[in-house]
Amino acid sequence: MNVFNELAGEPDQIRDQLRRLFRYRAFLVLSLFLGLLGGAAVSVLGGATYTATGEVVVHAIRTAPFEASGVSADKQISMGTERQIAQSASVAAGAAKALDDGTALATLQRDLRVSNPPETQTLIFEYSADSADRAAVLVNAFVGAYLDYRQAAATQRINTTVGRLGTELKPLLKQRDSLDRRIAGESDASERSTYQSERRNLVVEIADLQGRISSLKSLDTTPGDVVSRGDPPALQSSPGLGMLLLTGAVAGLTLGILAAWVRSVLEPRVRSAADVQNHLRAPVLGVLPRRKGGGQILEVGRSSQGNRAEAYRTIAFRLVHDQHLAGGGSLLIVSPRESAGAVSAAVNLAGAFAEIGNNILLVEANLGPPGLVLQLPLSPGHRRPVPDSWTEGERLAVDVGVDGRFDLLPGQQVPNPARALTSPRFAQLLDAPSGPYDHVVVVTGPLLTHAEGLAVAKQAAGVVVVCDPNEVRRDDLDRVWELITGAGGHILGAVLDKGGRAPSLRRLGDGGRTHRKRGRVRQPGRPGARALASADAPSLRE
Repeated sequence: MNVFNELAGEPDQIRDQLRRLFRYRAFLVLSLFLGLLGGAAVSVLGGATYTATGEVVVHAIRTAPFEASGVSADKQISMGTERQIAQSASVAAGAAKALDDGTALATLQRDLRVSNPPETQTLIFEYSADSADRAAVLVNAFVGAYLDYRQAAATQRINTTVGRLGTELKPLLKQRDSLDRRIAGESDASERSTYQSERRNLVVEIADLQGRISSLKSLDTTPGDVVSRGDPPALQSSPGLGMLLLTGAVAGLTLGILAAWVRSVLEPRVRSAADVQNHLRAPVLGVLPRRKGGGQILEVGRSSQGNRAEAYRTIAFRLVHDQHLAGGGSLLIVSPRESAGAVSAAVNLAGAFAEIGNNILLVEANLGPPGLVLQLPLSPGHRRPVPDSWTEGERLAVDVGVDGRFDLLPGQQVPNPARALTSPRFAQLLDAPSGPYDHVVVVTGPLLTHAEGLAVAKQAAGVVVVCDPNEVRRDDLDRVWELITGAGGHILGAVLDKGGRAPSLRRLGDGGRTHRKRGRVRQPGRPGARALASADAPSLRE
């Protein structure tokens, strides 16, 4: 079963990897463009190259036939040595002399290639040049120079041997002539017989040397046969423009994939919904589509036909049926760091709960100047001012259209935020089943930069973390989980809000992520760079 599950999960892993790579599509597009540009540059700057080919069958030249008897022809010649000779400077000098065009030897040798097919006595000469005719002329010049070099070397060896044998023969001839004179002038028969015997031995030795000289002079010094002369090639040997473009595109795309993979590995932010789920140890409740234009913060009810409104309704339906909220309860909506998504999610989830028919109280627990009052459509009346405590302050009715309304407890500047959020009255407010409300939705400042969220998380029935998948960091999600679970809270899930604008071209290299300016990001309903507490109230930030 485990093996089956692993095999079934492989396509999902592959799709996840592909999604991660395509988040950095700028690397892929740029690398592909550079590869095509490089291929075109090589084609234009390198020019066409033509290769002419000539083939030679090398003959074994026997400069001393009386010493090579019984040895086969293939054993009398080393093709490796012949290949080195064909590429030597001596042969190149002969080719340069035949061309007589002033080309340097190093330049001539650079474009020459000589190969020997296995188990053959054939040398294949290949020469590349910028024109077909010049390639043919050069390869034929090298073939001719190689054959001339071998024949000259063989002739020189034969002449050297013949000269040495001739030197040995001259004193023998003189000795023979001397014996002839002695035999002619000797009257004694015994002495004459001795001279004649010496002469016979000398004649045999002379005949042997003369035979060897005659054999050497009669040897065939043909160095080899030209099997195929180098003709001008009809087609260029270098890759054409199409092949170079294809090669450049493949190489560029490969480098782009490698760069995108390295970028995705080193990216500290989350790369997918699965990343959010793994680091937060909670499911992803829903993904909010990108917001089009500015619009109002309350999208459920009045603009109920939008995709974001439907996404909010789906998330609210899942939360209502969660076992931690069964029979009512309080719900904390919070983001890891500065983001307007938590406030928007809290408002619209309260509206979606109201559409279902629940009696909802939205608590703005920022404990600063109220901001949601200025952004929500309030109904006249329905206020109950109680000046003694913020938790029992005025409740404003928010109109959700024909589908209903919910109450809002706006934020208020308090001298001691910590005492207000941990007071029995606030705990009683969160205990929805014992009060007039089915659910209490609380929104606070960012959990990692404000202490309000952590103070509420340990008292709420569940926590929903709202984050921008293009901004949130993996280590931030790990820390959110540690803080909430360490305080005794429970994370119900995450809501991914893609924000209000699409990635621009200049941000594609960063996976479509936004880059915020240094400093604080203002949240809706939090005018100015407000701290958790004013000058006369102590700060609760970490």
